[in-house]
Amino acid sequence: MAPPRPTQPALVIVNPKAGGGINERKWARLVGAVSEGLGEIEVQFTSARGHATELARDAAMADRDLIVAFGGDGTISEVAAGLLIAGEQGHSGTELGIIPRGTGGDFRRTLALPSDVVAAARHIGAAKAQVIDVGRVTFTSAQGESVTRYYVNVASFGFSSAVAARANESNKAFGAKAAFVGSTLRTLADYQNNEVIMEVDGAEPIRRTIMLAAVGNGRFFGGGMKICPGATLNSGELSFVTVGDMGKLTVVANLHRLFAGTHLSLEDVRATSLRRLRAWPANPSQKIPVELDGETPGFLPATFEVMPSALRVRF
Repeated sequence: MAPPRPTQPALVIVNPKAGGGINERKWARLVGAVSEGLGEIEVQFTSARGHATELARDAAMADRDLIVAFGGDGTISEVAAGLLIAGEQGHSGTELGIIPRGTGGDFRRTLALPSDVVAAARHIGAAKAQVIDVGRVTFTSAQGESVTRYYVNVASFGFSSAVAARANESNKAFGAKAAFVGSTLRTLADYQNNEVIMEVDGAEPIRRTIMLAAVGNGRFFGGGMKICPGATLNSGELSFVTVGDMGKLTVVANLHRLFAGTHLSLEDVRATSLRRLRAWPANPSQKIPVELDGETPGFLPATFEVMPSALRVRF
């Protein structure tokens, strides 16, 4: 019988840039609310992209019971990745809690988590962990190397990736929805749809001109767009939605359908479920970006696959 895990305070990993920024004065007002819901806590602030993954991995390797991501979708994704990396080394008992603080809040929407800090902390303290699937992607870096990353919410390629890259560079003072809608319209002005080859679950590859493709574990991306309305977090499969060779005016006229999740009825939209997808450009010299939980770390060719029941989350 394995020895009991040591009781430790929850580790709260804070992204100080999330939600318009968290300075010492603002954190002093927030820490009491977090402690009220979680009890004794330890706090670590991130200092760069990828730091949350390192902090979460190290804490999970030390068998921390609960790690809380305090930030937006990028922070949540990084913390989850740290837990998954530790799980590969046999340390899989750590649970993930989420206090949403970013502008997008797409994964929070799928989990139906409260956005208020006090309510979110209390929710974590009272909730029991549930096991969810995650996605794993092996893609091509800007240097041409093969890289593997995890995601908890939605991965995509094509137009959505170009929009995400533009939105990440934009001012989100008016909120994520405004930033993504604005970035969508600006990107649309000069965007050209791509011809790609896709292999679903080992079947015969198909060649198709698409605007975008989304491989969803969660349902929302782009600041509230319900791109994968049929996705569930514990099905053992990923939702696969493609938007075909759609024209610019058609996109603008139906943008509201993306937020409502009613776009699947459009003629150029197809949806299915899968466990593994391989995708690559029909033109090998073409660079088609890949987006993972709002970040754009590389390009096709890429392989997307589900990791069933890989993460324990309190929600």
